[in-house]
Amino acid sequence: MVTTVERQQLRQELVSQGYTWDYIDTWQPKVTLYRHAPGLNVEGEVAFPVGTAITGVPGNPDYVAKKSRLGMLPQRPSDTCECRWCAADEVGRAERAARKILQPPVESAAVQVAPVRPTQSVHCPVCNVEITAASRAGAQSKLRAHAKTH
Repeated sequence: MVTTVERQQLRQELVSQGYTWDYIDTWQPKVTLYRHAPGLNVEGEVAFPVGTAITGVPGNPDYVAKKSRLGMLPQRPSDTCECRWCAADEVGRAERAARKILQPPVESAAVQVAPVRPTQSVHCPVCNVEITAASRAGAQSKLRAHAKTH
């Protein structure tokens, strides 16, 4: 169990690394992180260069805070990034800026919108509140939880 003091310390650490203030309250189950520090193998060679995307990372605030200490952050490294790894890597910053200038502009892909799922609803027989969910089973589950508040 996390105490309020530990929760506030974790929140302040995440904010200092570039996360939003309410990340602890609204974290996603899986996130994509980008390397701001190169990943080295046991020989000390670069195995994962700066900018490599890491997908499917658990979004738990404790886990994300540990990864942020290793240079894995939610935004891509850029020439304007102020994290401690990008700020210390002036050569890498210059290379990223040069690559940005030399690369032709990328056509923006069409934004994919998730299809809207039909919702199912049930009514509470006691207070006649409409409870909605993505499926009938989900609505009934919410109704059972709601009924306990009567």
